[in-house]
Amino acid sequence: MDLGNLPVIDWEQGIRLAGNKRDLAEEMLALLMKGLPQDITAINNAFHAQNYSELLRLVHKLHGALCYCGLPRLKTIAGCLETQLKNNIMDSLPSLIKQLDSEVALLLGRNSLPKT
Repeated sequence: MDLGNLPVIDWEQGIRLAGNKRDLAEEMLALLMKGLPQDITAINNAFHAQNYSELLRLVHKLHGALCYCGLPRLKTIAGCLETQLKNNIMDSLPSLIKQLDSEVALLLGRNSLPKT
């Protein structure tokens, strides 16, 4: 999956999704990022336990939360992972989980807000 053309954080999209309220967009992103380490740990645990129903539940929850933030790369990966799980296509799960982990690491290392 090529994500090179998508930004890690799309502030314009995030602000639009928050009703053109920058403060709300920043708050929503901060809340998502606060819970992201625990969410990714739970997703990885479910994957390694091969508990695919729990994995689908967790990925669906994350994907839903990402629909309200300007994180197009992470949203794309979560959406693809959710689709694969719903369609019972398990051969791509290891690479998608790896991409999800990498993207979260990139995002969490880049958590400062841009200056306006």
